[in-house]
Amino acid sequence: MIEPARPEDAPAIMQIANEAGVFSPNEISSVSEMLDAFFDPTPNDDHTFIVYRDRAQLVRGFVCYGPTPFTDRVWELYWICVDRKLQRSGVGREMVQRLSDDLQRCAARAIYLETSNSEAYQAARAFYEREGFECIAQLGDFYAAGEGKLIYRKIFF
Repeated sequence: MIEPARPEDAPAIMQIANEAGVFSPNEISSVSEMLDAFFDPTPNDDHTFIVYRDRAQLVRGFVCYGPTPFTDRVWELYWICVDRKLQRSGVGREMVQRLSDDLQRCAARAIYLETSNSEAYQAARAFYEREGFECIAQLGDFYAAGEGKLIYRKIFF
């Protein structure tokens, strides 16, 4: 089942992010800050968290996305993360499908995401491409010397 995150889901979301093995401490802190803002938003907080629950109602994955300011119906995918034990089981695909369905109901034109070109993110990049995202830009040495940023886009026409 995929549904909006609830406050009691925060520890499970943080555990999944921590155990992903690819996020830096600053990135983990950002997930926590975005969760806090999602559950206690200010007028400028407009991102959404959805979670995947297994049959036992345990959170096994999450997605965070939101509209991109100053654009015409463009969104950003901030986070997608699946419990390592369930990766390659279809959970990520189901969450992207739910995300796509939600954005099509909002008449979104496109969604963008940013990721690293490092080897640690190779599986994530392959996943994005299987799910219809196209790499449209590369910025060398962005995150660190030797680690660039890739920008992906999925169009909803």
